[in-house]
Amino acid sequence: MTSTKNHFATNLLQLQNRIKRDPSSYKDEFSQTYLNYESTLQAYLMKPAKQNKQLADLALFLSHVSHCFPDELKQYPQQLIDILKRYATVLNPDMRLTFCKCLMLLRSKNLIEPKPLFEIFFVLIKSQDKQLRKNLFEFMLNDVKKIKTKQKNYKLCSQVQQYVFTLTKENHPLVAKYSLNLLIDLYKKQIWNDAKTVNVISQCCFSKITKVLALALQFFAGKDVEKEAESESESEDEKTTQQVLLGLRVGKKTKSRKKRTDRALKSINKDKKKKKKNDGLPHFSALNLIYDPQDFAEKLFKLVETTNEGFEIKISILELISRLIGIHQLFLNNFHHFLIRFLNPHQREVTKILWFSAISSHELTPPDTVEPTLMAIANNFITERNSTEVIAVGLNAIREICDRCPLAMQEDLLGDLVQYKTYKDKAVSSAAKSLIQLFREKNPQMLHRKMRGKPTEESITEGAKIRQYGEFDAKSYIPGAEIIDLDNQEKKETEKTIKIEESDDEEGGEWVESESEDEKPKKRKHSEDDEDESSEGEWVDVSSDGEDDVDNSEQDQTKLMSLAEKEERAQKISTERILTQEEFKKIKIEQMKKKITDKNFDKKSKNRTIKIDSDLDEDEERLKNNGLVPLSSITYINKKKAHDKESRMARVKEGREGRDKFGHRFKDSRLGKTNKEKLKTKSFQMLRPKLNKKHKRSFKEKQMALKSSLLKQKKMK
Repeated sequence: MTSTKNHFATNLLQLQNRIKRDPSSYKDEFSQTYLNYESTLQAYLMKPAKQNKQLADLALFLSHVSHCFPDELKQYPQQLIDILKRYATVLNPDMRLTFCKCLMLLRSKNLIEPKPLFEIFFVLIKSQDKQLRKNLFEFMLNDVKKIKTKQKNYKLCSQVQQYVFTLTKENHPLVAKYSLNLLIDLYKKQIWNDAKTVNVISQCCFSKITKVLALALQFFAGKDVEKEAESESESEDEKTTQQVLLGLRVGKKTKSRKKRTDRALKSINKDKKKKKKNDGLPHFSALNLIYDPQDFAEKLFKLVETTNEGFEIKISILELISRLIGIHQLFLNNFHHFLIRFLNPHQREVTKILWFSAISSHELTPPDTVEPTLMAIANNFITERNSTEVIAVGLNAIREICDRCPLAMQEDLLGDLVQYKTYKDKAVSSAAKSLIQLFREKNPQMLHRKMRGKPTEESITEGAKIRQYGEFDAKSYIPGAEIIDLDNQEKKETEKTIKIEESDDEEGGEWVESESEDEKPKKRKHSEDDEDESSEGEWVDVSSDGEDDVDNSEQDQTKLMSLAEKEERAQKISTERILTQEEFKKIKIEQMKKKITDKNFDKKSKNRTIKIDSDLDEDEERLKNNGLVPLSSITYINKKKAHDKESRMARVKEGREGRDKFGHRFKDSRLGKTNKEKLKTKSFQMLRPKLNKKHKRSFKEKQMALKSSLLKQKKMK
């Protein structure tokens, strides 16, 4: 018996395994080990700066078996916390990390509350040990996630959340930074994604600690969308169901492999359900959850005027203010005057400052406050002494500002800017033409008569209604809904129900889906995949060919209707029906068509085919920026992109799709044979003159032929 005890004293892992299996049988061995731990600990605390491997092994052993003897180890967690509090700065780094691991094990067995554990961990974060800080932060992050998602203990989670909120106001830079990092990571993981968390983070924008200030500003600068990119990268690494089943089919079939495959399929299905569930949840931007955005923007503007921080911090504050103004449509009149001092082509980050001017302009911004900004951009950027890129960027910035606040533009200034449409550089002329196109839609009366273009269908209906400051044109119907054929749809539904009832009588009460004659697939009908592909940057055909007689009749009827009749029809369709996604897409294309078609548009003319580029990259970028204009719309310059070999080959392969292989011929009786096939059936007498001609070459001809072949081989090398 004594030899067994001595063996366990030297082999703690074996004793740990035995105790977990049968705690009561090894209680004496545990008591002896616990006494050994206490004596070793008292000796170690005399010199805590040294490492003691025996004490580290004993502490980890007690943490692993603590759930087997909860009464004997009742004071053990508090003892470890007291040691770390008292000797936090003088403890050996390895021993300090070991004691922290022991506390983590106790927390995983739910033998210690999270709040006292977080308190001691944030005390240890002050220490100059980077690896320890990293381990503690990861544990706290995972522990809060476990409390919220698995245990669903919301009361405990709110207590921890309140404690972390108080730590963000600490004067110690490491504690404030790590507490803020914890809040940001938990918000991105949608654990603490409520308005209270966002407003606590917003208060960190006024912190005197530069790192905390920069971290909070970076969070509000739209970086909370990183979650989507992370989830996409994770999904790319995961195996699909087809790959898992293929692995089982190819390899040797054993019971263990079958079990592993079943587990993999189960996890894939679980991830799919989880992803489907999360897709339905709305993910609001952090800027939409701020309690008082007007007060927050005013405080930030006061901060940027008085702060002594670096230029990068000032740019981040200006970006946050401009985002707040654009999203919530705030009034901060001095902001545009403050930006004018930075509107210089040689200014650092000048494109971002132009972007701030654009996104901080909205419909309710007074035109008097935006007008000096337009004049400053025109005087400093759009001049002959600047390069063509500077002029193009200036014109793009003015176009984006006028898109949100068209009343700020003066007629004289617009007349000067549109003259750049004949500029020799393509980038400048394209930017000027885009400005002309904008005012053709917003206010064509400001343009010269020859620049207003042909009157389109939209300009006739909407052009006369030039909105004044603060005016909003709200419609009680969906514009363009008049193209939906209401009667034809009702007729299809009634025919379908009649056929279903007939099949119901024949088959004894079972519901059977059937198609009417009108619902048979047409030649130009696309599948759902094709629609998805066409919505991602392909060309959408707006015109109706001769095959679609129904669409032609519908569009001819809508063309013959007056404006009042169209509104009445759109009102009826909008109130009586629930439109499908295909119908919304059809309405959108029709509205885009109205912008580019002439009022005297003839369906039978040669120019009836109109194609609209439905590239949605810019729309997706606007969606990520909460509907604000993307930076690329200002910095984009219409120049030829790099035409390397990869891009050329990609375009060549794209053109080959849906086309037969070059030189390939169908095996059809009606088609003739190739010359190679004909040569095989020809008689030798017909080929003899050709062969004799080759054999009867002179020596000089052979020399020339050899020379040309050698030169050709040399060129090939």
